[in-house]
Amino acid sequence: MRRLLVALVVLYGTSHEALAEPETPDLRISITNLLVGRINPLGLEDQLRIGPQKRLYHSSSPILSDNFLFFGATPRVNPAFIKAGPSLEIQPLSILTLRFGFELMQIFGSFGELQSFASPLDNYSDSTLDKNTNAGRNYVTSGSHFTFEPTLRMKLGPVALVNRFSIEYWAMNVHTGDTVFYESTLDTLVPARGWILSNDLDLVYISKLKFVIGARYSVVHPLYQPGDFRPGEAQVNLNGHQRLGPLFAYTFFDHPFARFNKPTLVLIVNWYVDHRWRTGADVSAGVPYAVLGFGFVSDLLIK
Repeated sequence: MRRLLVALVVLYGTSHEALAEPETPDLRISITNLLVGRINPLGLEDQLRIGPQKRLYHSSSPILSDNFLFFGATPRVNPAFIKAGPSLEIQPLSILTLRFGFELMQIFGSFGELQSFASPLDNYSDSTLDKNTNAGRNYVTSGSHFTFEPTLRMKLGPVALVNRFSIEYWAMNVHTGDTVFYESTLDTLVPARGWILSNDLDLVYISKLKFVIGARYSVVHPLYQPGDFRPGEAQVNLNGHQRLGPLFAYTFFDHPFARFNKPTLVLIVNWYVDHRWRTGADVSAGVPYAVLGFGFVSDLLIK
């Protein structure tokens, strides 16, 4: 669900010219909060981004003017876990953001989390996860997670394109003999010690009436090592998936650099182009992945 923030970045990061915002302050405490709910798979999460944000340099050029260095905390709270850690963001150009994040995770053992498996070929369908939960096979555990996310934004008139690529490394404490675990945000089996790639591509129309409408295409691809499979097992990767569908966001008002600003509703409804379990094998292909979120930003200016 953290990828929903891209929809907000589209709205926030491309609307400056149209709204004729004042010059960005040199130093401020920047806060973004987002509460999101999701179905297929089911989830609920609150995401916070808070910390000092420093302007790097002054420029009147649209491609250079929105630049900053941010370092702060990005905790995420879910009924099943809490994740918290530092985040470093560098935006050298208005069109490019580089984010480095690290978080420690505590899994509560509730709502079916966490479940681990001995091979990427094991069944992690909703039906199997539910059976495992009823049998008490989910458990309390902890881990860590590193992310590098470059985001590229381009805008031509009212049309904007945002692409966010993510490289993630996971280190999760799982049961002896298990090599992968189910991660509901990524909706796949993630290596207990390994990498995963994902990408969100948004193409949107930004209206002067404060709404954004467009489409999102998402890809998730885990990277397994030979040791993740059982001895003698075919080493094939069946767990990548793709989604495609509409995106909509509406901002109620925009008062630049205020303590409460840009209250925004976001709705994403995607259908799975391919998925091992969500295109008919366990869940009907007609059931969409849907996310509804409410977010806002806040700025505490430092003179």
